[in-house]
Amino acid sequence: MGDETGQPCHYSAMSPTALAQPDGAAAITVLLVRVAGHSLALRQSEVVEILPLPRLAAVPDAPPILAGAFSLAGQAVFVLPLAGLLGLSGPAEGTALYHHLLLLPAKGSDARFALCVDRVTDRLAAEPPQPVPPGESFNGCVEAEIRHGDALVPLLSVQRLLTFYEREKLLAFAARASSRDALFQPAEPG
Repeated sequence: MGDETGQPCHYSAMSPTALAQPDGAAAITVLLVRVAGHSLALRQSEVVEILPLPRLAAVPDAPPILAGAFSLAGQAVFVLPLAGLLGLSGPAEGTALYHHLLLLPAKGSDARFALCVDRVTDRLAAEPPQPVPPGESFNGCVEAEIRHGDALVPLLSVQRLLTFYEREKLLAFAARASSRDALFQPAEPG
């Protein structure tokens, strides 16, 4: 994986937030990912950290879209497969051992979520995105397209991946699951 100058990118704990942003107001930094045989892009600013896929715990009574959960610094993180959110049915690339999670920012005390992708393949400074007509946008999830070589790659909007209703239902479920989990934590000495 290299940057726009061809130099290798060095990830600090695979954290894209540790990388410098490109110069120029028009350029945006994106992460290129592979999902079910498709190349897609997400704004680096919408991802807190890139993580290897840990062993996921099954979550009782979870909605079918949740792949599972894991603990990060003592907080539950719920995993959503990006292929499922987009309705992509192609086979995953590689083994799950090498899949990546894109940790999304938490808003206040909201639950943490991560998107599961087959692979993060690159980080690059992209030219200004080209808007996409609403009818050609994966149910509104694609905000624009970016040029990568000779190809146009869909630029996803993390905010558009879930409808307001879906987001509220997932947050309510995560709150219930987290409070239930807290019942089984050891009491603080004191």
